[in-house]
Amino acid sequence: MDNKANKEREQLWQERVAQLKASGMSQRAYAMECGLSEHQVSYWVRRITSPQAVPALLPVQVAPSVLPAVASISLRSECGWTLTLPSDVPASWLAELLAAL
Repeated sequence: MDNKANKEREQLWQERVAQLKASGMSQRAYAMECGLSEHQVSYWVRRITSPQAVPALLPVQVAPSVLPAVASISLRSECGWTLTLPSDVPASWLAELLAAL
């Protein structure tokens, strides 16, 4: 359903809820008189009369990382060899290397 149709439907239900309140009838009686589902009337009454929740925004400060930069990566095998690589080695290349070992 497009945005225009949604707005029109909401406007229609705002009018119906206002009529319901002005009539003094129960939701069940109003639904029966207008040929509407009692569940649907109840849903729209809650939706229209409930305060809309507004998401809270929290202030955030981004701080530089305090972790030390890694100069190299060392790989040690169970067989005893060690391979030391620079830390800027592409992850894809390192994955291929490990798969080949």
